[in-house]
Amino acid sequence: MPILKKTLIIVFLVFVKTTIAFSQTQADDITGYYLAHTPSAKEPFQVEFFRVQNGTYEARVVWIENPDFRSRLEDLHIRNLSFNSGSTQWQNGRMTFEGREYRVTISFTDDGRLRVRGFFGISLLGRTMYWTREQALRES
Repeated sequence: MPILKKTLIIVFLVFVKTTIAFSQTQADDITGYYLAHTPSAKEPFQVEFFRVQNGTYEARVVWIENPDFRSRLEDLHIRNLSFNSGSTQWQNGRMTFEGREYRVTISFTDDGRLRVRGFFGISLLGRTMYWTREQALRES
């Protein structure tokens, strides 16, 4: 194989590997803790996002300020989020809350908050929440 052909193959493979690594870094930007509020009662709680083995992202409630809302919020789970590098959104997720399942799309706002859009069927039939990143798990 001529040297030029080998060089082009190596350059191409390095480019592909770098692109995949950069995309994964962007996708992992969602991981960490966020302060959230229930849409209706405005009760604060903390959510942790993490990547699971199949490469999708999930979230669970890890802290709840008001013990009266513990049973209501403990079943809030987000799962199956996949990152779309073209739109820089996490899409195709499912959110379970109060016994109902919603579709969910997540993105970052210009000011760094997490925009969480939960909806039935089409995005117009839903609600948007804004969650703020936190550095660490809150104490109980």
